Amino acid sequence: MNYLTLNIRLFYSTVVPSWGFSVRYREVSAAQPSYILPPPPTVVGAFAYPLARILGLADTAPRELRHGRGYIVSRNMAAFLDAAIVASAGVSGNGGLVMHQEPTKLNASMYKGSSEASRIRAEPSTRKFYDEALPRIFPVQAVGATYTVGVEFYLTWIVDIDRLVKNFDNQGIKLTEEDIDVAGQQAVLGITRIGSKEGIVTVDPAKSGYEKNPVVKHPGENIKTVQYVPKTCVETQESIPVVDLPSVDYTLRSFYVVSTSASNTVLLPYSIPTPGWFRVKHPCKAYSPRNGYEHLFTGVGL
Repeated sequence: MNYLTLNIRLFYSTVVPSWGFSVRYREVSAAQPSYILPPPPTVVGAFAYPLARILGLADTAPRELRHGRGYIVSRNMAAFLDAAIVASAGVSGNGGLVMHQEPTKLNASMYKGSSEASRIRAEPSTRKFYDEALPRIFPVQAVGATYTVGVEFYLTWIVDIDRLVKNFDNQGIKLTEEDIDVAGQQAVLGITRIGSKEGIVTVDPAKSGYEKNPVVKHPGENIKTVQYVPKTCVETQESIPVVDLPSVDYTLRSFYVVSTSASNTVLLPYSIPTPGWFRVKHPCKAYSPRNGYEHLFTGVGL
């Protein structure tokens, strides 16, 4: 893909979580930890939900559930993810983030296949009912969430607008570039949640916006940003923690996370936005807004 000729849009928003969020690891069952930061697909979803709502897009399951290394159940989300060049997040604040798991009973009967379904059929009050059926119908699982205190997130989504229009056209949905430009300016202020529906956030409109054709930084150029960036895309002379997150195609990748310390379970951010310095590596590029918030919302991608 030749990014020199792309027609690009940059969505960026600053959001404050009410308590935290839950974005569970993909392809896990009994153990359900949450990522320590919103991963790229979740960032796309945070912007795509209000954008689709403003555009009046109905949704159905896609013909192909597989997307890259993961699965999705939304036709609209497939179009948004496919058009994403970069999706990333940064964090700062006087508090921190911690991933915590709590034992929870789940009604798992609707997820059982035919062989398992036969094992949960039993006469009430029999030994089989208590020993086999109930533990399978209502298993105890550790469900994770990431709790936050005193932090704000800086979300960035960089989109190939022509590809997005084409994706919806292939679905029989006629959208124009102008439609998306009008809706995009509202969507950056319409983010209501991160991850599951309980992850409610509020938007800071003073540090949120929508830009056409942002500044592009090429391999060999230096950037500074608070966004997490793919380790394969940049070089740095600083000691910056690394965390693994799924990329927009759900491939697990390593990202530099600008913070005082970070792991899969605990993250301590800088108290004020403190960007890391990076040099962009081939074949990646960096994309920045033009309004003085480059250090907050510069994203890097392939």
